[in-house]
Amino acid sequence: MQVWSFASGSDGNCYLVESEGTSLLVECGRPYSQIRDLLDGAGLSFDDLSGIVLTHAHGDHSRSARYLSQTHRVPIYASRGTLGALALEDIALGKPLESGKTYVVGQMDLRPFAVPHDCREPLGFRFESGSGRAAIATDLGWVPSNVAKHFRDVDLLIVEANYDPHLLHTGTYPYFLKQRVSGTYGHLSNAAAGEAIAACRDRPPSAVWLAHLSEHNNSPKHALQTVNRILRRSGLGHVQIKTTHHRRSTLRWTSAVARERQLPLFA
Repeated sequence: MQVWSFASGSDGNCYLVESEGTSLLVECGRPYSQIRDLLDGAGLSFDDLSGIVLTHAHGDHSRSARYLSQTHRVPIYASRGTLGALALEDIALGKPLESGKTYVVGQMDLRPFAVPHDCREPLGFRFESGSGRAAIATDLGWVPSNVAKHFRDVDLLIVEANYDPHLLHTGTYPYFLKQRVSGTYGHLSNAAAGEAIAACRDRPPSAVWLAHLSEHNNSPKHALQTVNRILRRSGLGHVQIKTTHHRRSTLRWTSAVARERQLPLFA
């Protein structure tokens, strides 16, 4: 399994999950031409995609999904609420998903789970194949137990670390927006992300990407310092933590490399 972070932030999100010939574009929140170029950098084209997976219908996650899907006949996997918001002209391209069920897409199992966010039927996802397991959960105000269980026993977790509370509350956002961001249907703070990872206890993810960092209310330094402090306190200082970038492809994870790094532990 391989995972790329193409872009992650309030002005556009896009990831790629690939395993054994199945390629899923997760989120489609950047301009069509940029996504084409990002895929090209990964050695793929739109015609290689097995599907588009959307967590919800906000524009920074779905911006180019409808056009890409209908132009290249790529199915969209999402909740009924998300598909309804997209208003696909060819409804056959929409593949409705329900939280708690497992769907087979090519060589991958796709396991959606409900998350708390201010839109219709938002989802997080767990991806499993014979070569790896990954989970993605961004845009959620808190981490209920039905979400937290999907963070355990994965090779890679991509989880939101949107804001630092001090930067948010002393920043320039109007009051109503600060309340929305920090509310139970808004976004995760750095500390909330760290506590969610720490709650995995003896079954933590092997590696974590902190995603959807706010450009105004957070920084990679704040996110890494807070999350690493919580994980060290919880005895999980060995978990690899990185931050995604807002507008360019900076991170690539490969399960084969992860296993090579783990081999000496069992020699």
